[in-house]
Parts: sequence; C-alpha cells; structure tokens
Amino acid sequence: MTAKQEQSIAGARFGLRAGTQAATGLVAAETGGDVVRGLIEAGTSNRAGDRTVVQIVARPASPRRVARARRALTPHSGSLGAQVLDLFTPGKPAPRAHRAPEGPWAGEERKRLAARLGSGALWSVGVRYALAVEAAPATAAARSGQVGAAVGAMLGPAWRRRRCRRAGALVDGWASAAGPLMSADELAALAHVPADAVVPALERAGARPIAPVAAVPSGGRATKPLGVALVGGRKIAIPVADARSHLHVIGSTGSGKSTLLLRMILADIRARRAIILVDPKGDLVNDVLDRLDPAQVAGRLVLIDPDQAAAAHRGLPPIVHTEDTELAIDHLVGICANIFVRHWGPRADDVLRQSLRTQVLLGSHDYSGLESLPILLTDSALRAPLVTSIPEGEKILTGFWKWFDSLPAGVQSQAVGPVVARLRTILGRPFVAATIGNPAQERCIDLPAALDGGGIILARLPKGQLGEDTAKLMGSLLVARTWQTVTARQQQAEHRRKDVALYVDEAQNFLQLPESIDDMLAEARALRLGMVLAHQHLGQLGRDLESAVSANCRTKVVFNVAPEDARRLARHTAPLVNEHDLAHQGAFTAACRPVIGSEVRPAFSLRTLPAPEPIGQARTVRASAAAFPAFTFKEEAP
Repeated sequence: MTAKQEQSIAGARFGLRAGTQAATGLVAAETGGDVVRGLIEAGTSNRAGDRTVVQIVARPASPRRVARARRALTPHSGSLGAQVLDLFTPGKPAPRAHRAPEGPWAGEERKRLAARLGSGALWSVGVRYALAVEAAPATAAARSGQVGAAVGAMLGPAWRRRRCRRAGALVDGWASAAGPLMSADELAALAHVPADAVVPALERAGARPIAPVAAVPSGGRATKPLGVALVGGRKIAIPVADARSHLHVIGSTGSGKSTLLLRMILADIRARRAIILVDPKGDLVNDVLDRLDPAQVAGRLVLIDPDQAAAAHRGLPPIVHTEDTELAIDHLVGICANIFVRHWGPRADDVLRQSLRTQVLLGSHDYSGLESLPILLTDSALRAPLVTSIPEGEKILTGFWKWFDSLPAGVQSQAVGPVVARLRTILGRPFVAATIGNPAQERCIDLPAALDGGGIILARLPKGQLGEDTAKLMGSLLVARTWQTVTARQQQAEHRRKDVALYVDEAQNFLQLPESIDDMLAEARALRLGMVLAHQHLGQLGRDLESAVSANCRTKVVFNVAPEDARRLARHTAPLVNEHDLAHQGAFTAACRPVIGSEVRPAFSLRTLPAPEPIGQARTVRASAAAFPAFTFKEEAP
C-alpha cells in the first residue's frame, strides 16, 4: 500500500476499524457457492474515498501443528472439542482441568479434521482486514461489521475477531499465518475469483492478450499497417500481396473499425496505390480529407459527395458503352431487384432490362441515360419514333415493344410503375441525377485510368442526406463499376495489373450484385483487387453473404462483438483466442487471424494505432478536387 493510501486509512475522520480473523471450522467452500463473493460485495463502497484492504497469508503448516492435528484424532481424556480448539487456536493449550466439555459438533469436526489430514499438505492461514470509511461512526461500524461477517462466513463457523491498532502501518506488513489449518482445496477456494455469472461488485477480466508469431511483419514498403501487438508492443502490418485475399473487419459501433480503416487508407494513398472508399455515414471520408496533403493528392482525387458544389459533381453512369454493356445491364437490374425487393417482380425486371438495352442500342440519342428512362416508358408519342429505329435483327427488343404497345394504358402503367416510381424518387435529387442520371461524358470518372494511375475515389454517401435506398444504389453501382473495370484486366498480363484496394464500410448495403459474391471474391485476388469489408454484426450479412465472406475474406480482424457472433467467429481464431476473448475486448483492441505468405497464421491481439493528427487542409483539398478534376474523360480536339 502506498503512503498516500496509508494516510487515507490512518487519517480518516470517522470509522477506522480493523480486525484479524482466526477460524476453527472448515472453509465454507463445501456449501457449493463462491466463498469470496460475499467479501467482494461487503468491501465495495460507492464513495471514492473509502478503502477496504483484506490480506490472506498462507504458509505450509509446521510439522508440530500437523502432529498436534493427528493427536486430536486419537481419543484422549478431556473433550474432543477442547482438543480441536487447541489445534486451531494459536498459543499453548489450556490446562485439562479448565477445558470445556465437548459440544455436539465434535463428531462432525473430527470427520472434517480427518478429511484435511488425508488430503495431503496442510496450510496455516492468517487473515487481516482494515477499513477507512469517510462516514459517521455508526456507518463505519456497520461497514466494519459487514466485512467481518463476510470474512467469518468465508472461513467457517468458529472464528474470532480482535481489534488491531495502527492499522495503516500494519497493512503494509505480512499478516501472521498462525491461524486455521486448511487443505489445498480449501485454500484454493479462497484464492480463486468467483465463478458466479453475476457478482455486482466484481469487474470481470477482459480478453487475454495473445502475442503474434514471428512471421507477422511489422511494416515495410509493401505492407499495410494494422496496429500494435498487445504483447510485446511491436507494430503489426499485412503484406499488400496478402491483402488481395481480402480483409473482414467486424465489431460493434465505437469499437475502433473506422480508425483501422483510416490508417490503412492513408498508407495506400502515401504508397500511390489506387483506393476506392464507399462510406455510408460520411465521417470516414471527412476524416480522410482532414489528413490529406493537397500537394500529395493533386490530380489523383475524385470526390463523390453531395456537399460538393453542383459544378464539381462527377459522373458515374451505370452503363458505359466502352465496357461490356450486357454485364453492366445485368448488374444494374440485379442491384435494383435486390434493393427494391418489396416492389420488384419479373415484369419490372423485364421492363428495366429491355429499356436499358434499347437505350444502349440507340447510342448517343437524346433519350439515353437513367434520367430519360421514365420518358421512354411513359410517353408513347416520343417513344414511337425511337422504337422504329431499332434494327429488324433485334427480334427480342422489337417483340418486347410490340407487346408493350399492345397493352391497355392501365396495364402499361402497372407494368412500368415499380421502375418509374423508383427512378423518379432517386433521380429527384440533383446530386444523384448529376452523378448517375445522364452526366456529360467529359465529367464522368475514367475508372480504368484511376485504377491504373493510383487514383483516390472517395464516395461519401450519407444515408441521412440521400435516403437509405439511394445510398445503397449509388454505392452498389460504384462497386459494380469497379468490378466491371477490374474484370477487363483479364486481357492484361498479370505483372501489369496494379493493386487496387476497395474499402466498403457497412458492406452488407453495397454487395447487391446479382452474381455470386463468392465467385467475385475468389476471382478478385488474381485481378489484384483487395477488398476490406467492414460491418457491425453477422446478422447483417444473411446466410449466403456470410458464407462467402467467411470463406474468401481470409484475414479476420474481430473487434468487440456480441456473444452470439463471438461463438461463431471463434471458429476462425481458436484455439488461442476463444469466444470469451472476442466478446470482452476493450475499445480499439481486436483479435487478428492473418494470412501471411498465403498461409493462415495463429490469431493474436492488437491495438489499433491512433488516428494521425489532422493536417487541416480539407477545404483546400475539396477545392482542388473541384477545380482540377482527376481521371475524367476529356473532349477530343476537333
């Protein structure tokens, strides 16, 4: 005990109480409960200045005391009770003439004594406690009585208490071990922390810190930082080549996921690796902007953000004629079907698909793009000359429009209603219309150039501003366009493919592609697209997506999660990190099961690095992104 604490005990105004305990009965462990629980609850106070110190000292019993114990089992003149009291009471035995007659408990005590001697080594135990209570004397006396009663209940039925002086000085010394004899099992009952599910006064231990294996790197040019090991304190990183096998980041809100993502994103930007960030809350994009050097990102940054000025909005059309248009149509139709599932059906699917194919076939006609789609579907006078321009060889399209035009007006409205209603709701926002409606080509993002040139694409899509469905649609379209661009790399030699990192926060909202996510994650590695998928709990994913993420996001970073998720995620981190550890981690700490050198390594504990200090140039960075648009199509000179 420190000198400050000693003064607190010795100098309390009221209520200094202290005592020692000795016992002749068996430790109360045989009652089946946790004997220390009552002591913890009795010694807890809601006043910051109160102190309770309990000291338990055990040492091997001397041969003399053990011999006396054995003699107590042999019938002698005099009472057995007196012999037992002689055994457990320090000092010389009382004269036989003055020994009290045996009580009715003597036979039971003899059995207990025999059980102790038969258990092996015995221990001599001493207990001392002291209190400093900032309260009235009556309250202090009551508190002292509570602690004394808890100590007595812990040690057994026969005990005595005596007051000790100079308690503040005695607390720093060793208590006398000339107390009751205990077996090893009884002593263990005093030593362990209560195992009860609920002990109100006891703060449970958190997750165990586990050290990383030597194969986990600490940094380097071709790595991304993850944090600092809880054991040893060395930095922890993952090689870029292994990050292509994808990272699954899961944890409750406020556990530290965003700080981890921020560090990884900034490391990629410094290394001039292309990154795409989809942020449905908006805070992470703002944090990144606050820490960017305008000179470092000039000509590389593309910002998709409703807070940007209207003149600075960049276009991201769902379908680009230079890419595989059929694949783009499949993605857009599948995304709409997954997001608007309550309003969607086979007829809405067919109407949207054939309308998009018609627009693609018409090319640069005035009625191209999502913004013109409601007009194409609802205005028969404007639609008629467009439909007649479809080549005769396109029998599917011509047959669709003949069928559609033959429908009564009311049936046509029912057929196009789900599509038109959703498009009008989404495109009614100027930011959305400027981004995905029908943007001019010179304002559209050149994704192939961005991914091959170390581009930085930050999509800030706050659901509070855009609405949940609109944010899902725009984020899913960005993911889909990224995947379409990456799949075109199959025509390139593998060594020419540049690394791209796709960071998706609240990933369950944006993996709405119609194709198997399992196949997408499996193929992305060879195309050098590494995904970092972050979310709060497994229930957000659904069965198929959870299975795909579990199998193909090979590096797991698990922050504090609910016990239900901890039970399932422990399959990845066991045996070193169990479900209790996963459910009891502190803020900004995580269990990491990495893939290093294409091999799964044992799980370990880490703490995320704190966010770097803001540079404070976010406004300049935004202005630069608006004034000098990066990676956009340029109009060709005449």
